[in-house]
Amino acid sequence: MAKRISYVDVFWFVPNLIGYSRVLLSALAAYSMYYEHPSVMFISYALSELLDAADGYYARKLGQCSKFGEVLDMVTDRCTTTVLLTYLAHLYPSLALVFCLLISLDISSHYMQMYSQLITGKTNHKQMDAGAHWILKAYYTDRRVLFGFCFGNEAFFLLCYLTYYLPVGGWYYLAVAFTVVAFPVFVVKNVINVVQLYESAKDLARLDAAQINRDEPPAGPTKKTSKI
Repeated sequence: MAKRISYVDVFWFVPNLIGYSRVLLSALAAYSMYYEHPSVMFISYALSELLDAADGYYARKLGQCSKFGEVLDMVTDRCTTTVLLTYLAHLYPSLALVFCLLISLDISSHYMQMYSQLITGKTNHKQMDAGAHWILKAYYTDRRVLFGFCFGNEAFFLLCYLTYYLPVGGWYYLAVAFTVVAFPVFVVKNVINVVQLYESAKDLARLDAAQINRDEPPAGPTKKTSKI
């Protein structure tokens, strides 16, 4: 008889251990960011993003997929991106409103996507059915596409941070060149976020309409009363 798994065992799943290391690296990146150690920040943040692919790989390889791991991964992603964008708003005050809007779009689109998928019976927010928008299907069903856009988007933000601190010279111009390359990925990723937000809102509104229609009494002919 196979050993029963307890909730403590789930906490010790290999992909979740990788997730904890991402949390620690993200905390180190945030500390280094606000105390202006750009080299440490860049390395720790980049490692956290690379490990984002590793946890999913080992979850599938070891058969250790878990709801806790999925939520841990998403919360870590949202928090690290929010911290970086908040600091970029501090470094580039003229673009502060843009960074604030990007934070709002990132959080709202992913929360609404997760909620709409779970309330419609999906096992996770990445599961797409035949009626899903073609952009979302292309984004979520191919892990290479998903990782490429997520990593490229974060790379754009991270390079914006790095170029602020680099002195003008060889490394600065190289960082600027990579920033330009990553810019189209950043644009497409946030277009995907807009599509995700709209499609999730539409799915939830459809559920509301269906529920209201079920609750309403059926319309029928009015019964005439005879006069005596």
